[in-house]
Amino acid sequence: MPNSTNENKIAEKLEYIGLDLAKIPSFLKKKETFEYKPRKTVEESNYKVYGYIPVSKIQILLTPCNRLNTIIEKYSKADFISSYLDAKSEENIIKYTTFLKMLNEVEISKIEEISQEQKKLQKKLPFLVKYQRNYLWQIYYSDTTDTYFMLVPTEDLDYSAFFYLLKKQIEIKKTKKEEWIFTPISHEDYSGQYLKKSQMEELEKYMWKLTQNWVTTYEVYDKDKNISLQIVGKVVVYDGMESDYKINLKTKEEAEKFYKLIKALFILETELPHYYQFATKINAHGGLEFEYQKKKITYDKLMELLVKEYDTSKKTIEELQGRQENLQTQLKQIKQENYIKEQEYLAKERLIATYLECRKTFLGKVKYFFKAKKLKKQSKEEKQEIVVKENKEQDEGKKETITFTQKEYYTIEDILQICKKQDEILQITKKMGQDLEAQRRKHESLTKKIENASLYLAEIDEHEKSIFEFWRFANKDEKARLEAPTENLSREKKLEKVFDYKEDYEEIATLIDKNQRKYLTKEQTDAIFIASTELLSAFQYKEETQWEESLQKLKKEAEKERILFNQENFDLFGNVAGNSTKVQLLGGKKHREVKKDKLKILDVTKNLSLEEYKDKMLKILKEIEETLRKSLSPVSIPVYCALEEEIEKTSMKVFSMKLEEAIKKEEEKKEIQIYRLNIKEKMPVLYFTNGIYYDNHNKTLPLGMNLGSKCLVNVKDYELELKKKDDFRFVKVEEEWKVTTTKVNVYEYEVRRRDEND
Repeated sequence: MPNSTNENKIAEKLEYIGLDLAKIPSFLKKKETFEYKPRKTVEESNYKVYGYIPVSKIQILLTPCNRLNTIIEKYSKADFISSYLDAKSEENIIKYTTFLKMLNEVEISKIEEISQEQKKLQKKLPFLVKYQRNYLWQIYYSDTTDTYFMLVPTEDLDYSAFFYLLKKQIEIKKTKKEEWIFTPISHEDYSGQYLKKSQMEELEKYMWKLTQNWVTTYEVYDKDKNISLQIVGKVVVYDGMESDYKINLKTKEEAEKFYKLIKALFILETELPHYYQFATKINAHGGLEFEYQKKKITYDKLMELLVKEYDTSKKTIEELQGRQENLQTQLKQIKQENYIKEQEYLAKERLIATYLECRKTFLGKVKYFFKAKKLKKQSKEEKQEIVVKENKEQDEGKKETITFTQKEYYTIEDILQICKKQDEILQITKKMGQDLEAQRRKHESLTKKIENASLYLAEIDEHEKSIFEFWRFANKDEKARLEAPTENLSREKKLEKVFDYKEDYEEIATLIDKNQRKYLTKEQTDAIFIASTELLSAFQYKEETQWEESLQKLKKEAEKERILFNQENFDLFGNVAGNSTKVQLLGGKKHREVKKDKLKILDVTKNLSLEEYKDKMLKILKEIEETLRKSLSPVSIPVYCALEEEIEKTSMKVFSMKLEEAIKKEEEKKEIQIYRLNIKEKMPVLYFTNGIYYDNHNKTLPLGMNLGSKCLVNVKDYELELKKKDDFRFVKVEEEWKVTTTKVNVYEYEVRRRDEND
């Protein structure tokens, strides 16, 4: 019976394929010779080349291997399909049996899936070029004999692509109408028709620098063997959110221009990172564009940009040289003034030093009293005879003569040279500015020192009227204060924690959950859980009908779940439900806790009245508002929310710490409004942690936020200040052929607690 069943299945599949084993078509009997030499430089697992291949031009070879064997092994053991269809020859009987086994195992539904996939591929290429079942097509190309051939591993489990090709070849021979399949060409390297292999490698390296992600470059051939270069990758579009993109270069000229553009941007950003940082944008077609100072850059506009940048640097250099001349003049003047003040201070310092030395002994005091006038007169004469030394460094700040070459167009080399010269002049200018500031501080210090010394000498003069008065003054234990007071210029600056979602989310989520479990009661976590559901909108209801509709919806939901509508009008078990011994996984960790249920928390029964429902919800709202005031964010963190109305008109809303999560519920739209609030450390926020979603009766619940990155913010608690507006696009690839782009308008707000102004 099994044999009969298998024979029926094989007969059915042979009829579906259109193959009569008793009368093999002549084209399947041919064994055309061809040569193929595998390339050692090409990775077997990567597909670089895709194309439309005429079905009738593909030779079919079967090999007793699996797909993961090397091409050398598969090719060396391969034989033409004619050998596998030969039941008469004793030497091929094993191969014939293998063919029947493959036919028996293949499913017609799988062949139909390949057929439907290829029909779609005839109309439109996949956005990402590759598609789900591309690995089934083990098709190679021999450039020596200009021949395509398919290697069919007989030890694989899926033969649908092979039998689809066989079916199509039989149909084409009957209809004499050519058809194509779109497949990767295995073990094939870039042709170099548009860009050399070295240029392709450089292009991928340049793209990585500009997008911070590796790209994949494909050569794609159409039915007329026209080639296009298609570059596929991911790029950060806003605040860590990534999007797919594809660049399609259809001509050699387009490819060369794009290569030169990317190379130019790479050199500028690498060599002059403090001057050039190029932004990336997704366009409406899912392609990638580059911007500099909010303006789109293309190869055709690159020359214009270089001219503008050269002129800008030229003007900057001229301005810096003008500043240098001004700084040099000020430096020379203040150095001369400081030299004079230094000499004046040294003269006063010598007088004070002489006085302090003389006051140590009796004879010294007498000697100083009678010689003081002479010493002061000598000091005044020295001051009048001070000759300001000539500035030996006057050539140090001499203006450098720079020759600017006027051209119609400038090269990248010209930009590098002028920017580096600008850097040199800027450093000299900064150093001169620092020198001037140092001389000014020195001038202030010397002025203060001279002032203190003058006051001290004036005090000595007042007591030189008689020897007795001078004697009493000199015997006092006083200390000359010549030094100028120094200011403490250092300022302690508190370092604020900055939240990075990828790096910090798990750690911060664990900390938040741990803290919230400490100070939140069960009633409070139940209330917050209600806020995490669609019932949050009920807090804004004003009409009686809205409350009634909400209650009826809950009752229908409860009736559907059949959990509360038994003979009792109350829940016998309360929140203790389910099997506490059942082990579940959350964030890769085991626990034995039960998820919260809004119907149980609200105690929804058939007899729940509207007034009771409203009363419960208002109590929950009050609980949430009180809890919010005490729940403070441990770090500064941006949160996001997609809204249609203006955020200033909203109240309590659910925000997300992750931008993609906020966008997800609106991603079907062509345009989305996203509001970003920059929540500061110690501002009121309630996070939906694991402890909010689960009752932790058994104390086995893992710490963290494994069910999402959402939080509750009462917008009315804050004053909002619009910081900036931005926009970006992202690509959504739902299937290989269904691709959409969505525009996101971002409104970023700085926030401040209203109670800070009270």
